[in-house]
Amino acid sequence: MAKGVDIEIAPLDDDHVQAKITWSEQDVGGGKLVVEITVKNMKNRPKTDEQLRSDAKALAVRLARAFADTIEN
Repeated sequence: MAKGVDIEIAPLDDDHVQAKITWSEQDVGGGKLVVEITVKNMKNRPKTDEQLRSDAKALAVRLARAFADTIEN
């Protein structure tokens, strides 16, 4: 895996997908953080892959900020 963020989307049920978000610090070796979150994708109004990735990134950023706040306090 290359440095940066990678998002894999997999269906869970009719109204949700599982987003696996992987942050890699370096191209080779180094650390990585994997977060799996559930994203709504209602069957009657399905989202495109790009919309799902955007939703997943937004949730991941919120998680990262909340985590950083707990470390600072």
